Amino acid sequence: MFQKNPSESVIDRFEKPTRPSLRRRKEALVKNSGKITDDESKLAISLNVSKFKPEELKVNIDGRTLTIEGQQEVKDGSSYTMRSFVRQWNLPEDVDVEQIRSTLTENGQLAIEVPKAKPAVTARNIPIQKAISQQ
Repeated sequence: MFQKNPSESVIDRFEKPTRPSLRRRKEALVKNSGKITDDESKLAISLNVSKFKPEELKVNIDGRTLTIEGQQEVKDGSSYTMRSFVRQWNLPEDVDVEQIRSTLTENGQLAIEVPKAKPAVTARNIPIQKAISQQ
């Protein structure tokens, strides 16, 4: 009757769009969800937002939660199109959220960079001072 994918849960099957056009749109969104790089010096997120103008985008940080939003409304005669997205990440403890930067390239790549926090000095020498004798 129905072929089941053994790695697919019941919930996955219900959430999967039934119409092929919706399936393609969902797959495109997943493919376009961004690239994350985490190395010794920084955490970087790159997102293709080429369909949006800079004024249609927002980048916010609340505590350690990074949110990127885009919303666009296009009216053309009798037709109306609305496009929007929200991406959210919980940033790790080892990044310095006070130094976060975002840039937008001419071809629509939004880049977010958060440098790694410098480790606190935990080991150091403590000089021994000569005590002043009180007689």
